[in-house]
Amino acid sequence: MTNYFSLFNIPEKFSIDLIELKARYQTLQKLTHPDRFVNASDQEKRMYMQKNTQINDAYFVLSASVKRGEHILDIRGFKRVDEQATHSDNSFLMQQMMLREQLSEATDEVSFNALEDEVTTLTNDLLDKVRNGLDSHNEAGHRAAADALTKLKFLAKLGEESLARKEQIL
Repeated sequence: MTNYFSLFNIPEKFSIDLIELKARYQTLQKLTHPDRFVNASDQEKRMYMQKNTQINDAYFVLSASVKRGEHILDIRGFKRVDEQATHSDNSFLMQQMMLREQLSEATDEVSFNALEDEVTTLTNDLLDKVRNGLDSHNEAGHRAAADALTKLKFLAKLGEESLARKEQIL
């Protein structure tokens, strides 16, 4: 497995400077872009095309917080549980049901904004849990980070559904 942090020559941590990441991405893109190698051999063209694709994949992963957190866990050899094995966290299950109900009942700007605010607050709390869990560099921390990442995926999906419903209704 390729360590995307090494590829971009940045520290392996959850909190990264996205502006610096983008600058490094653009530099690496320029260095490996296939258009620079039109006169190269077919083998060299393939090599640079693969490297360029790898750089694109790495940027996609590192620029998205959930993907970045999962990548760190993968690098560290932590085995994540199946996404469908929903949490035994009853409070989060209740929160999910409440948020889904809030979404289904949202009919105006005020109700959608209230839902978005709640999702934003929950997201920020979970991002802190991921950061703290990964910073601990131990099994319990990794487990807590993985759990928070799974919850973040639910919130991201809910946010997308909320936006789609909001555009449909308003």
